[in-house]
Amino acid sequence: MFKGKSIGLLFIILGLLFLLNNLNLIEISLAELIRVYWPIILIWIGVDKLVRTTISKDKKE
Repeated sequence: MFKGKSIGLLFIILGLLFLLNNLNLIEISLAELIRVYWPIILIWIGVDKLVRTTISKDKKE
C-alpha cells in the first residue's frame, strides 16, 4: 500500500522539478540533486520499509 504511494509521490516530485527546470523557473541538474539529497532518499526508503513491516505485523495479529 505505502510502496505504491511512495513511488508515486517520488515521481510527482521529480516531474515537478523537471517541469520547473524546463520552464526556466528553477535551475537544477540531476547529478547535483543526487549528490546533495542522497541521504534523504536512504531515509525515505528506511522509513517506508519500517512502516510497511509494522503494518504487516499488525495485520497478522
